[in-house]
Amino acid sequence: MTNGQKETEDQIFEAATKVFQEKGYAGARMQEIADEAEINKSMLHYYFRSKEKLFRQVLQKQIGKIFPTLFNVLSSENPLDEKVREMIEVYYSYLKDNPSLPQFVVMEMNNHPDEFRKFLQEEGISPPQGFIKQIQVHAVKGEITPIDPRQFIISIVGLILFPFLAQTMIKTVFNLDEAGYMQFLKERKDFLADFILNAIKFEAP
Repeated sequence: MTNGQKETEDQIFEAATKVFQEKGYAGARMQEIADEAEINKSMLHYYFRSKEKLFRQVLQKQIGKIFPTLFNVLSSENPLDEKVREMIEVYYSYLKDNPSLPQFVVMEMNNHPDEFRKFLQEEGISPPQGFIKQIQVHAVKGEITPIDPRQFIISIVGLILFPFLAQTMIKTVFNLDEAGYMQFLKERKDFLADFILNAIKFEAP
């Protein structure tokens, strides 16, 4: 593949990501993607023969930006409180520039569960056992409230993602414009770590 072809493919992929995030798989049209990429539809089909093939690659790439990051942080040797703060920092740093990503990924994972399952299997992604053991050890020592590690992971992810999934509701209920919403996200990032650690009564060993 020449540099020019690679640039065109990247241009198509960026355009497809934007259209799929806005319209979802069912609502997106190949002509819209071609228009967004500023190419003709024939060239789009030359690079990606079908909407399904293009969508699969877009979805897998977007899923790959969320789950591996989470599990890499959980697999580290860092103390529990540092992991919580790092997870929040990493997610908010990325999602504030990609606020539509969680809605797209969650909706399309529900619509295409086989694709999601296949991606996790191919990438070998699963909840890290070291983190599960870390939670269990803290609980045995009385340093946190006993908690199912699965519940802890889902609670953290839910608290991080909800403001992005429900951004329209939050803007409406609290009468926020875009600038106000971004300020709300900044304040929430600063608030979350202590809230989560206090909820499990974390005490540093």
